[in-house]
Amino acid sequence: MPPLPPVTQQQAARFDYLEGLRLYNYTRHIPEVLERYEATVGSRRPRTMATAGKRIKAQTLYQFAAAIQHQAQVMGWASAAESLADHGDELDALLAKVPKKPKGRLVLDEVLPLPGYYTENDSAGLDDIHLAPGGYWRESLVGPIYERGGALYRTAWRLGYSASPPGALVAFAAGAPSGDYKRILDLGCSFGGNTMSFRVAYPDADEIVGIDLSAPALRWAHLSAEERGLAITYQQGDATEMAHEDSSFDMVTGFLFAHEVTSVVLDQVLGEAFRVLRPGGHIRFLDVPPYSALEPEAAFLQSFDNDGNGEKFWNEFLLSDFKAALERAGFVDAVDGPLDYDQPGFTGTAALMRTAEFREENRWCTSADKPEG
Repeated sequence: MPPLPPVTQQQAARFDYLEGLRLYNYTRHIPEVLERYEATVGSRRPRTMATAGKRIKAQTLYQFAAAIQHQAQVMGWASAAESLADHGDELDALLAKVPKKPKGRLVLDEVLPLPGYYTENDSAGLDDIHLAPGGYWRESLVGPIYERGGALYRTAWRLGYSASPPGALVAFAAGAPSGDYKRILDLGCSFGGNTMSFRVAYPDADEIVGIDLSAPALRWAHLSAEERGLAITYQQGDATEMAHEDSSFDMVTGFLFAHEVTSVVLDQVLGEAFRVLRPGGHIRFLDVPPYSALEPEAAFLQSFDNDGNGEKFWNEFLLSDFKAALERAGFVDAVDGPLDYDQPGFTGTAALMRTAEFREENRWCTSADKPEG
């Protein structure tokens, strides 16, 4: 990963504390919340998320755990930004540095209008994406901040966000049906983790393209890819109206992207994805599962992110039928299910369901094809 300024002893201690706080919450509080829930329901199990949620919300321990999760996220971003505050010029220079022999490209659009759903936030910033102040677009150093703060969110701050093992993402990328994928498009690529995984999975592809609204995120993604020697084109653009020609890609993908937009926007994105995908091409997304695929209590715990973690379209997406949305756009043979990836030591990153093992609640793959001819 690109080098970040070292932290002080005090900053390291704060990160260790916040990481330990999160892990304690995940491994002690949430399991106990579920144990208490099981003790109260007995054989008459709630059939809906709302009913299960009513029982769980009545627990003081749940309220405490949810508050810890929210405040740890707020404190994590603040601590990450503070640790970099005295290094702004140094980081700006790092981001502006042009490789002598770049492997890939960075294409920015200084006049690109940013949509309202992406930039609007309340006065307290409680609906900024993941509670990151200013979202992904306003802060020029969001890449370095996310590298440190996102790693803390994953309870691995000493490894770094983009240095975390990419095994699950590479497995997702490589899990596409066998085919000749020469050009691949990653929608809403943000800091480039999924884009880089597709380059690793398809080293002989002619071009891997990542598109996103955020110029600061793309600068960090481009720098991260160049540090790894990965040839990727990062392009600033709106996935609802792309400049790419019809049938110009063999595969389109997205990672944790579909739940970040409204259902109307998602339909527009899928329409554009259908247009730029060649006949017979493949589309695949890795996100979180619909509530219908979960037990009511697990679905309720997942719903925390909608109001507690700045994911304002989370419930809208997880209550919807994503396969049906793909079919409305013209895709066929839509299938979904948990990512087939055996990683016993994985620490999940979805809502309040962090666990010591990989679970369905963490990653869900949805894919489809564009008809031939």
